[in-house]
Amino acid sequence: MWSFLKRGLAPLAMLLGIPSASHAAPPPSGEERAAAIDRLLAPWNKPDAPGVAISVTLDGKVIASAARGLADLEHGVPIKPVSAFHAASLSKQFTAFAIILLEQDGKLSIDHRLADYLPEATGLGPITLRQLLNHTSGLRDQWTLLAMAGWRPEDLVTDDQVLAMILRQRATNFAPGTAYQYTNSGYSLLAAVVRRVSGKSLNAFCEERIFRPLGMTHTRFPEDISDVVPERVLSYRPTASGYAREVLNYATAGPSGLTTTAEDLSRWALNFEHPVIGGTQALRRMEEQGVLNDGTVNIYALGQEHRPYRGLDTWSHGGRDAGFRAFLLRIPGERFSVSVLSNAADIDSAKIAFAIADIYLADRPAYRAPERLAPTMPDAAQLAGYAGNYELFPGLIFTLSSDGKQLLFGALNDPAPTALPPLSAHSFQLNAKSDLAIEFPDQPAGQAPSFQYRIGLHGALRAKRVTLASFSPATAMSKEFAGRYYSAELDTDYELKVEKDVLTAWHARRPAVRLSAYQPDMFSSSESFFQKVVFQRDAAGRVTGFLLSGPVTENVRFVLRNPPGE
Repeated sequence: MWSFLKRGLAPLAMLLGIPSASHAAPPPSGEERAAAIDRLLAPWNKPDAPGVAISVTLDGKVIASAARGLADLEHGVPIKPVSAFHAASLSKQFTAFAIILLEQDGKLSIDHRLADYLPEATGLGPITLRQLLNHTSGLRDQWTLLAMAGWRPEDLVTDDQVLAMILRQRATNFAPGTAYQYTNSGYSLLAAVVRRVSGKSLNAFCEERIFRPLGMTHTRFPEDISDVVPERVLSYRPTASGYAREVLNYATAGPSGLTTTAEDLSRWALNFEHPVIGGTQALRRMEEQGVLNDGTVNIYALGQEHRPYRGLDTWSHGGRDAGFRAFLLRIPGERFSVSVLSNAADIDSAKIAFAIADIYLADRPAYRAPERLAPTMPDAAQLAGYAGNYELFPGLIFTLSSDGKQLLFGALNDPAPTALPPLSAHSFQLNAKSDLAIEFPDQPAGQAPSFQYRIGLHGALRAKRVTLASFSPATAMSKEFAGRYYSAELDTDYELKVEKDVLTAWHARRPAVRLSAYQPDMFSSSESFFQKVVFQRDAAGRVTGFLLSGPVTENVRFVLRNPPGE
């Protein structure tokens, strides 16, 4: 149903049953566009599965909305225009706007330090509110930290718990302002700033200053997991036999937490066209993209990303939590927006949003359909340049190799790597269904320094080439690493034991984690929160502790408290 998104304008015209816009044909009618949306959403128009809700604005008004599938599978409740979805990280747009409104009130400046408003955050270093807003703070991510500290997916998580964990940190992944790295921790701190400066909860502030003035009557930040939310939608994940509940067990606000409807998001999007709140100055502030100390400009501004798409300037943000998926796409130059909310983990909300943009904007003069050129295939020299080891997150290393004809992809030391179909000389398909691919920089020759792990239309992560020394895991003396280790930043400890010649990490609240050596004093595991372990030694060569890393959380220090036998 989404194939026309990749093939350009001509197939779109065929889908709508009209001539191509290149032949100056009249734009499709409202009925034709509605029929195209029906076909796009048809896979989720089922009586026994979760689904999706969308709302579209054009030229200053809502022109289309649709709801498909079930909000509650157990009770057969259908998704409706008033169905309230958890919007996940799309919440960040509202947290950012709350900060901007407080700046307009003269109560803060986004270029001042966080500690000016939260003195207890002094230990995090000289981080500004702007760096929190555009993800250049270097802060470790709260969800990885909580998992490292023993929190499990089914545990209740509150704002106070998250804030306490973040404030315990005494190091960052990088010096503030030197890199861009998306992290939820920054927006938890921004929500705390809203509470401290305004004297109100984030929900109360947004209700008064954003939701009520815009008529967003079905939108809120629930303040307790037990809050009753009218028309609340439940979330689901696919299984071999259908769908299962995917429970969301936290009541936090800032980086996530918002519940809203697709039509309420349209009301929010229309405020960017004709400001009811904030005014033009606040909306321009939202567009200030992050700039690193070296002058590099990032795609992330304040609560939204700026990306080109087929000749159009777009602003967007998505969200993923449990089985919920959300995406809000705005294209100001065409006075267009589309909001997509879903309660199924296997729905790609960004893909739907951009597909709907194609339906409505493919006949616009600025729209540039992709050229349908035969892709160039990589030659043996290029494949050889791509071969090597690449680290996506600390300890998550992929090995690429080549037989001269194809590129082979696998985890580090994978005995059976997979051949990747080439999409071009520089890109390869990882998973067609999920629209995952890896893309290399376009360079004339030599070894590629990195690749981009592209996640459909949601963006990409950079995997850097790493050089690994020749190493035999059998040479790792696992017993010398045994003992009990403690982290002050997590206020937790792990006991490392050797069981059947395998080093394992034990926590009181988690199953054992099996560790595998891949370099001297370096281990990895299949658990993301325990992905990379680097042991530390003193001058005499004795193990004294280790540094633990996972996604967006690097080098959390553990010290050896009790060696074996003590």
